[in-house]
Amino acid sequence: MRDEQPQRLEPLVLLVEDELGLSKLMVMVLEDEGYRVVEAANGAQGLTKLEQEKPALIITDYMMPELNGYEMVCTIRKNRAYDDVPILMMSAALPQQLPVGDLVDYFLPKGTGLEKLVATIRRLIEGGGTSSESTP
Repeated sequence: MRDEQPQRLEPLVLLVEDELGLSKLMVMVLEDEGYRVVEAANGAQGLTKLEQEKPALIITDYMMPELNGYEMVCTIRKNRAYDDVPILMMSAALPQQLPVGDLVDYFLPKGTGLEKLVATIRRLIEGGGTSSESTP
């Protein structure tokens, strides 16, 4: 019987985004693509969720209250336990305006199309790693 096969556990994405509407849209898109999603509304909540979960990918906004995305990423990168977890940062600011350097694996400007977002997430989770491809 096919039901007896072990169920494949879909990759978990930690989404750290303070804009509720955008967060809900991204959760819907990610779940439609087969990912499980845990949400946090700021960097402090993101760090707490990270301690509780083992995500395959972290997606974070840059500008957030309490602890911004940069501060959260700096904290994560100091912990060797998370070296293998790729981080995708999104922001309305341009990447050259942000001091993230090599702390993140990929940067996408907010407003990037969903197709590009999903393709980038898939590549990061499946081990494509850092990309030098420019964003549109």
